Amino acid sequence: MLFLAVLAIALAIANPIQTEANSRAFAVAGAAKTVSGTPQTRITRFLVLGKDRASGLTDSIFVVSVNEGARRASILQIPRDTYANYTEKSYKKLNGALGALGETGVKQMLSRVLGVRLDYFLILDLTSVRRIVDDIGGVDVEIEQDMIYSDPAQGLEIQLRRGWAHLNGTQAEQFIRYRAGYVNADLGRLDAQKRFLIAFAEKCKSISASQLFGVACHSLTRIQTDVGLPDAIRVLSVLRECDPSSVPMATLAGKPVRGKSGAWYYAVNREGAMRMVSEYLMADTHAEALVFDPDGMLDRRDVIEFHTVYTASEESLEE
Repeated sequence: MLFLAVLAIALAIANPIQTEANSRAFAVAGAAKTVSGTPQTRITRFLVLGKDRASGLTDSIFVVSVNEGARRASILQIPRDTYANYTEKSYKKLNGALGALGETGVKQMLSRVLGVRLDYFLILDLTSVRRIVDDIGGVDVEIEQDMIYSDPAQGLEIQLRRGWAHLNGTQAEQFIRYRAGYVNADLGRLDAQKRFLIAFAEKCKSISASQLFGVACHSLTRIQTDVGLPDAIRVLSVLRECDPSSVPMATLAGKPVRGKSGAWYYAVNREGAMRMVSEYLMADTHAEALVFDPDGMLDRRDVIEFHTVYTASEESLEE
């Protein structure tokens, strides 16, 4: 998702729209929020959410962390089906948090859960992804299995066959949304998204800076963000130096668990998640109070399967 973040930030510079927070940020751009730390040590984190236009749920949730001094970035994916007790309602999958809490609320909630500061949010809908892919001329990717799925209620029809394919925007959306046929469901989709992002990044390498900026202006017309102009320009300069194929990317530690209702959730493993926060979110325990999930929001003590995954050692979880 690194290039999506680059494009999103570029558009934020060119076309600040959509949210009250965004408007305020650009109205006071000269006095925008300063991310703590010197340029040598400064870490900036973006919560990026990919929103399903039909349901309003977030199909993709990840954090892009940028170390300005080291000129590097890393990405931590959070499965959309992650159990999180952020509401009194029965639906407690993390993909519903945006609708329940709003942009600022979900950023604050995840900052507290992860134990690190999330500086900004970027929200894209799947229409944006489709337009981006069409604007860059499509993406070549290997489809490892037939992807056949139909959901008339969502207007979703997926018809992709195994083998190498040149995906247009509509097909790319189908590829990154498909999960029904994977043995490990949403985790299979996350793996496919990683492969797509590498292919997407390779295609973007052939695009000049001016072309990339033009793609952003034409494609990401529905972005929502609270990033201010000075910070956007500064971080964008770092992201453009990164080789996407070498950017570390991981999925938050845990495993699928079936809930009382029979629905599948993703239960987080606390020990593994803490290690990943330190590694992929570049958390400095000397500069930040690294207290992961202090309220136990990701635990579910009344269901032994959830609590066992949450409290297990990371090593035993992999056995």
